[in-house]
Amino acid sequence: LKGIGRLVGVIACTGLAQGILYTTWVLYTSFKFGWTTADNGWSLAAVGVMSVIVQGWLLGKLLKQMSAQRLAVIGLVSSTFAFALWGAAPAGWFMYVVIAANVFGYTVTAAMQGIVSSAADASSQGETMGAVSSMNSLAAVIAPLIGAPLLGAVSHLPQGHWAIGTPLYFGAVLQAMALLLAWTHFRKRRQQRLAGGAI
Repeated sequence: LKGIGRLVGVIACTGLAQGILYTTWVLYTSFKFGWTTADNGWSLAAVGVMSVIVQGWLLGKLLKQMSAQRLAVIGLVSSTFAFALWGAAPAGWFMYVVIAANVFGYTVTAAMQGIVSSAADASSQGETMGAVSSMNSLAAVIAPLIGAPLLGAVSHLPQGHWAIGTPLYFGAVLQAMALLLAWTHFRKRRQQRLAGGAI
């Protein structure tokens, strides 16, 4: 994983945050808003539609306007706020507002994969992407072990209580950590390029 540096941490944090979101969404919205199976189905469909629109159509246009590094940072900012707002949502309809507003958040995974793939040389690219896939798989295993206890600790609270969003607040912290790691990595690489050009 030479040349990737802090991006390993970015991938780990974002993967874990997404895993916690996926494993707690249905129970969280049931406890917080009293959503039914149908309500959750519609919300997950909305997430899927946004993902398809952004990754299938908008992503290419965005990458023509800005670098993958900048897109990843903006996406992580968007994701950090999205997780916090989902956790603090005062009503069910607000979840849809955040789903729609988190446009850049749907670009993070693709942008990061592109950055990591470009950072690895041809001889180690397969190994690098395999390691990334393994980290995501590990995050999917660990996420329920973290998300479920966090949600269980607040499940006794009355419907609508702000603290029921604790798993999502934790996800926001993970996204913020990923943002810090990504920003410092890109800043360091930029400084190295500038220093190299000055020699």
